[in-house]
Amino acid sequence: MGVRILRAKSEAVLYCSTTDWAFGPVFSDDDDHDADERAEAFTRWLVKDARTFSDSELQSAYSRWLDQESAQWAREKDESDAEYAD
Repeated sequence: MGVRILRAKSEAVLYCSTTDWAFGPVFSDDDDHDADERAEAFTRWLVKDARTFSDSELQSAYSRWLDQESAQWAREKDESDAEYAD
């Protein structure tokens, strides 16, 4: 049980598998990543459970995440490349 991602066409949302309640921002596909990949990246970046945030806290976190999204993808790619090189 926990935060899951629901994908529909080119968009995705977070939902709680305990309460079956969708919450948070709507993620859209972009040129490099599908909406569900972006939602997963957001939950990784949050570090703590997205369900613990109020709506305004989650909105603020989403805005900060957008500002650093491309840096996160680059960092995670570098980490993955280094892991395969070992």
